[in-house]
Amino acid sequence: MLVAVKIAMGWKLDEIDRSILEILNENARVSNEKLGKRVGLSEPAARRRVAALVARGVIRRFTIDIEESGEILALMFITTSPDAEPAKMAHALSEESGVWHVWELSGENDFALLFSATDMPTFNRRVDEIRAMHAIRKTSTSIIMKKWK
Repeated sequence: MLVAVKIAMGWKLDEIDRSILEILNENARVSNEKLGKRVGLSEPAARRRVAALVARGVIRRFTIDIEESGEILALMFITTSPDAEPAKMAHALSEESGVWHVWELSGENDFALLFSATDMPTFNRRVDEIRAMHAIRKTSTSIIMKKWK
């Protein structure tokens, strides 16, 4: 399991918080007792730390990391026209079939997304559908060949 982490503005993490996040990112199902032992806290203290990280929005959710089982997995980088509204574009992209994640970026590209398809015809159709969206000026798509970590 993975932990989706958001570092809230103005919220400082100490070394114990960072260690907790690293451990939870490796295994979000670790017990509070084992977590506490690994960071030098009691079980109740570890449970309170995790609860505080959740309450402050540092940990947004606990999720699983699945093997893609033969699906085509790709990253798409998107440049939009100057009149594009980022929030509306992000919402529209996230509603597209097969899209797992959407990130707003700084720099040359405006968005990146991770998406999957069961086969090449479906993959090509998804790329074409995204390219046809209003305000999309340019895309660059890379198929993920191998996952290392």
